[in-house]
Amino acid sequence: MKNLFYILLFIGVTTTLWAQNYPHRTAEDIASKQTEMLVRELNIHDSVVRDTLYRMHLKFAHKREISNTRAEALQYMQEANEELKNILTPEQYQQFMDQQVNHEPHHPKSPYNRFTKPLIDSLPPPPPGAPNMPPPPPGNQPPGHP
Repeated sequence: MKNLFYILLFIGVTTTLWAQNYPHRTAEDIASKQTEMLVRELNIHDSVVRDTLYRMHLKFAHKREISNTRAEALQYMQEANEELKNILTPEQYQQFMDQQVNHEPHHPKSPYNRFTKPLIDSLPPPPPGAPNMPPPPPGNQPPGHP
């Protein structure tokens, strides 16, 4: 029983210390990051559009802070997309939607990022005398490769 108490105490202390290392992001931080990302991706130069995007992102960041369910969060996302349609040009909105559908990364990933996967085409050829490996799956060959 005494050991269980110490284990629970240790877990509580380490959890508290861990949580202090990861500060809570404010709605302003979130809105700023989202606006920066969108401005960069869509190459927006107009300061009025930037300010409008920031205010929109801030409004929805505040709503998400008080959101309790995934359904509410999805509803806010849909509302934000509708507002984006009114803020962006049709071309910018289409580019934004294409990125959402294709799940294009918002910023370049490092080769060590856990979400990237190496393409067989990008690997160097095996050294002479290496054991035979099965051929890569079809469709993963560079153009002009048999």
